[in-house]
Amino acid sequence: MSHLYIYYRIQPGADDTASVLAHALLASLAPHARHARLMRRADDPDTWMEVYEDVTSASVLLAAREHAVANSGLAEFIVGGAMHVEHFVPLEAPTCA
Repeated sequence: MSHLYIYYRIQPGADDTASVLAHALLASLAPHARHARLMRRADDPDTWMEVYEDVTSASVLLAAREHAVANSGLAEFIVGGAMHVEHFVPLEAPTCA
């Protein structure tokens, strides 16, 4: 299982509408991740992050998300359309001999 972190800037003043769209987006992607949540940066409330944990297939989730974003209307509230994706996998503890 892996984890995806997708962050972007929302147009100032668009919080209410963008939040409704982003939460609907997360709900639509529930089949692809065990846990999904929306966060905002503590020192910059216009920077948001979608967190997807326990993802079975990152490529499938990202493809589904790209389609969902295009159809959701959320993209019009993302500054410059720029989104950054971080993909993490567990780091296994070394075995002791």
